[in-house]
Amino acid sequence: MGKQESMDDWFQMAKDYAKAEKELKIENWVQISICCGHGHQSVILYTYDLPREVYERRMWVIRWRVARLQCQHPRNDVYTSFYYYDKRSGESLEVSSCLSKLVSAKAQITKAERRMNEYIEQNRQNNLFFDENTDEELVKFRDKLERKKLECAECEKRLEQLVERRRNNQ
Repeated sequence: MGKQESMDDWFQMAKDYAKAEKELKIENWVQISICCGHGHQSVILYTYDLPREVYERRMWVIRWRVARLQCQHPRNDVYTSFYYYDKRSGESLEVSSCLSKLVSAKAQITKAERRMNEYIEQNRQNNLFFDENTDEELVKFRDKLERKKLECAECEKRLEQLVERRRNNQ
């Protein structure tokens, strides 16, 4: 596999993740806290809560604020803390979070469906005796894919219930 193929795979994976986030109606936000001090004696000096794209376009504002606060507190460590989350559900988007795992699972389902369709198309063109209803590998793969889709649908339902509860509590 060459570099171009691996880059194509990476871009396709990014598209699959974006599609999954869009289907789940995820609103990417980030809460940035600028803190001063050490460990338990840290104090939050300033907090931003904004859409992730705004942060990515305006990172210099955060760096500027940190530099300014460092000048105001020269004897202390001034550092930033980031919390990525979905504004709609309030759920974390950190790598190990349930919501990130759901996005990943949906992206994997999209990838698996694409590979399955490629397998079927290739065998239809190159194998005269191919029957997609009796091909053992394909039948097992479809069963596994259906189980994964059901698990994903249950997780989506729990997410929507969480969003609904959050709306009712506000």
